[in-house]
Amino acid sequence: MSYNRKEIGPYEFIESFKRNTGLLVSMDKNRKPNVMALDWKTIQEFEDVPVIRAQVDYSRYTYKLLTEGVNEFTVNIPSDKMYNAVYIAGSYSGRNTDKFKEAGLETIPGKRTKVPTIKDCILSYECQIIYTSKSDLKSHHFFYGRILIAFASDEIIK
Repeated sequence: MSYNRKEIGPYEFIESFKRNTGLLVSMDKNRKPNVMALDWKTIQEFEDVPVIRAQVDYSRYTYKLLTEGVNEFTVNIPSDKMYNAVYIAGSYSGRNTDKFKEAGLETIPGKRTKVPTIKDCILSYECQIIYTSKSDLKSHHFFYGRILIAFASDEIIK
Protein backbone atom coordinates (compact mmCIF):
# COMPACT_ATOMS: atom_id res chain seq x y z
CA MET A 1 0.00 0.00 0.00
CA SER A 2 1.17 3.52 -0.73
CA TYR A 3 -0.77 5.24 2.11
CA ASN A 4 -0.77 8.39 -0.09
CA ARG A 5 2.85 9.19 0.69
CA LYS A 6 6.21 9.00 -1.04
CA GLU A 7 9.75 8.34 0.14
CA ILE A 8 11.83 11.52 0.44
CA GLY A 9 15.33 12.55 1.48
CA PRO A 10 15.81 13.37 5.18
CA TYR A 11 16.24 17.12 4.59
CA GLU A 12 13.29 17.68 2.26
CA PHE A 13 10.50 19.80 3.77
CA ILE A 14 12.77 20.67 6.71
CA GLU A 15 10.86 23.88 7.43
CA SER A 16 7.67 21.90 8.06
CA PHE A 17 9.63 19.58 10.35
CA LYS A 18 11.04 22.49 12.36
CA ARG A 19 7.84 24.52 12.52
CA ASN A 20 5.43 21.84 13.77
CA THR A 21 5.13 19.80 16.93
CA GLY A 22 6.00 16.19 16.21
CA LEU A 23 4.48 12.94 17.39
CA LEU A 24 7.23 10.62 18.62
CA VAL A 25 6.31 6.93 18.62
CA SER A 26 8.27 4.52 20.80
CA MET A 27 7.61 0.87 21.61
CA ASP A 28 8.00 -1.42 24.60
CA LYS A 29 9.64 -4.86 24.44
CA ASN A 30 6.23 -6.45 23.83
CA ARG A 31 5.76 -4.24 20.75
CA LYS A 32 3.10 -2.02 22.28
CA PRO A 33 3.55 1.49 20.85
CA ASN A 34 3.22 4.79 22.68
CA VAL A 35 3.03 8.31 21.29
CA MET A 36 4.09 11.62 22.82
CA ALA A 37 4.07 15.22 21.62
CA LEU A 38 7.60 16.36 20.77
CA ASP A 39 8.62 20.00 20.39
CA TRP A 40 12.33 19.71 21.19
CA LYS A 41 13.66 18.05 18.05
CA THR A 42 16.18 18.75 15.31
CA ILE A 43 17.50 17.12 12.18
CA GLN A 44 21.28 17.30 12.09
CA GLU A 45 24.43 15.43 11.14
CA PHE A 46 26.00 13.09 13.69
CA GLU A 47 29.27 11.60 12.46
CA ASP A 48 28.19 12.33 8.85
CA VAL A 49 24.85 10.54 9.29
CA PRO A 50 21.49 12.35 9.19
CA VAL A 51 19.80 11.98 12.57
CA ILE A 52 16.86 13.28 14.49
CA ARG A 53 17.82 14.44 17.94
CA ALA A 54 14.86 14.16 20.29
CA GLN A 55 14.99 15.66 23.76
CA VAL A 56 12.87 13.72 26.29
CA ASP A 57 12.31 14.39 29.99
CA TYR A 58 13.53 11.62 32.32
CA SER A 59 10.14 11.46 34.04
CA ARG A 60 8.25 10.60 30.83
CA TYR A 61 7.03 7.11 30.00
CA THR A 62 8.61 7.62 26.57
CA TYR A 63 12.05 7.89 28.23
CA LYS A 64 11.51 4.45 29.77
CA LEU A 65 10.48 2.98 26.40
CA LEU A 66 13.43 4.55 24.56
CA THR A 67 15.90 3.17 27.11
CA GLU A 68 14.31 -0.20 27.93
CA GLY A 69 12.11 -1.00 24.91
CA VAL A 70 12.75 -1.26 21.18
CA ASN A 71 15.89 0.69 20.17
CA GLU A 72 13.99 2.65 17.52
CA PHE A 73 11.48 5.48 17.23
CA THR A 74 9.52 7.33 14.60
CA VAL A 75 8.85 11.04 14.39
CA ASN A 76 5.68 12.08 12.62
CA ILE A 77 4.66 15.63 11.73
CA PRO A 78 0.88 15.86 11.89
CA SER A 79 -1.34 17.70 9.46
CA ASP A 80 -3.25 20.74 10.71
CA LYS A 81 -6.40 18.64 11.12
CA MET A 82 -4.69 16.53 13.81
CA TYR A 83 -4.63 19.20 16.54
CA ASN A 84 -6.65 17.05 18.96
CA ALA A 85 -4.21 14.14 18.57
CA VAL A 86 -1.27 16.39 19.43
CA TYR A 87 -3.16 17.66 22.49
CA ILE A 88 -3.90 14.11 23.70
CA ALA A 89 -0.33 12.90 23.01
CA GLY A 90 1.02 15.79 25.07
CA SER A 91 -1.52 15.75 27.89
CA TYR A 92 -1.83 12.10 28.91
CA SER A 93 0.67 9.46 29.99
CA GLY A 94 1.04 6.22 28.07
CA ARG A 95 1.59 4.46 31.40
CA ASN A 96 -2.17 4.34 31.89
CA THR A 97 -3.75 5.59 28.63
CA ASP A 98 -3.80 4.13 25.13
CA LYS A 99 -3.21 7.46 23.44
CA PHE A 100 -3.59 5.97 19.95
CA LYS A 101 -7.12 4.87 20.80
CA GLU A 102 -7.95 8.05 22.72
CA ALA A 103 -6.78 10.27 19.83
CA GLY A 104 -8.14 8.07 17.04
CA LEU A 105 -4.68 7.61 15.54
CA GLU A 106 -4.07 4.90 12.96
CA THR A 107 -0.63 3.41 12.43
CA ILE A 108 1.28 2.30 9.36
CA PRO A 109 3.74 -0.58 9.86
CA GLY A 110 7.35 0.55 9.75
CA LYS A 111 9.16 -0.16 6.51
CA ARG A 112 12.62 -0.31 8.17
CA THR A 113 11.68 -0.34 11.86
CA LYS A 114 9.43 -2.32 14.17
CA VAL A 115 7.98 0.97 15.38
CA PRO A 116 5.06 2.21 13.25
CA THR A 117 4.50 5.63 11.74
CA ILE A 118 1.21 7.51 12.02
CA LYS A 119 -1.29 7.68 9.19
CA ASP A 120 -2.39 11.14 7.96
CA CYS A 121 0.85 12.85 9.01
CA ILE A 122 2.51 15.13 6.45
CA LEU A 123 6.01 13.82 7.29
CA SER A 124 7.24 10.60 8.91
CA TYR A 125 10.77 9.45 9.79
CA GLU A 126 11.82 5.96 10.86
CA CYS A 127 14.89 6.05 13.11
CA GLN A 128 17.27 3.69 14.88
CA ILE A 129 18.81 5.00 18.09
CA ILE A 130 22.58 5.23 17.62
CA TYR A 131 23.58 7.42 20.55
CA THR A 132 22.18 8.99 23.72
CA SER A 133 23.49 11.70 26.02
CA LYS A 134 22.51 14.00 28.84
CA SER A 135 21.42 17.46 27.82
CA ASP A 136 22.45 20.70 29.49
CA LEU A 137 19.04 20.65 31.14
CA LYS A 138 19.27 18.21 34.03
CA SER A 139 15.70 17.02 33.42
CA HIS A 140 16.15 15.91 29.80
CA HIS A 141 18.03 13.34 27.75
CA PHE A 142 19.01 13.41 24.06
CA PHE A 143 18.23 10.47 21.79
CA TYR A 144 19.93 10.48 18.39
CA GLY A 145 18.04 8.42 15.84
CA ARG A 146 19.68 7.62 12.51
CA ILE A 147 17.09 8.37 9.83
CA LEU A 148 16.59 5.10 8.00
CA ILE A 149 13.78 6.30 5.73
CA ALA A 150 11.51 9.35 5.49
CA PHE A 151 8.11 9.94 3.90
CA ALA A 152 6.04 12.94 2.85
CA SER A 153 2.31 12.82 2.28
CA ASP A 154 0.80 13.70 -1.07
CA GLU A 155 -0.80 16.63 0.80
CA ILE A 156 2.57 18.38 1.35
CA ILE A 157 4.23 17.32 -1.92
CA LYS A 158 1.54 18.87 -4.15
